[in-house]
Amino acid sequence: MAEKQTFSFERPRMPDSDWPTLIERAVDDVARILRSEVQMLQASVGAALQRQISEIVALLAVVAIMIAGALCMVFAAVLLLHQWLPLWQSFGIVGLLLVMLAAVSRATLRPRPHADS
Repeated sequence: MAEKQTFSFERPRMPDSDWPTLIERAVDDVARILRSEVQMLQASVGAALQRQISEIVALLAVVAIMIAGALCMVFAAVLLLHQWLPLWQSFGIVGLLLVMLAAVSRATLRPRPHADS
């Protein structure tokens, strides 16, 4: 006839599945994951920092070249005026023009105050 089968829901005991060992493994895995995440973050931040530094150095080089060019143009204007005026007057006129240019630039670039009603 039909035999009656009984099912058991008990898990077989593993020799190393005690709680302290499991907790130790979990903490070790979390620590390993955190270390690898920190290493990836350091690598990505380092690469971004290197790229920013190289862009800043290139920008500073361009600014230095532009300043040198502007100084050459100022001295050329002084020497051009020196053909008709004494040297001190040439420097004075060019200096006055530069101060006026700076004042106009500052006035046009300054944000206008908003009148709140």
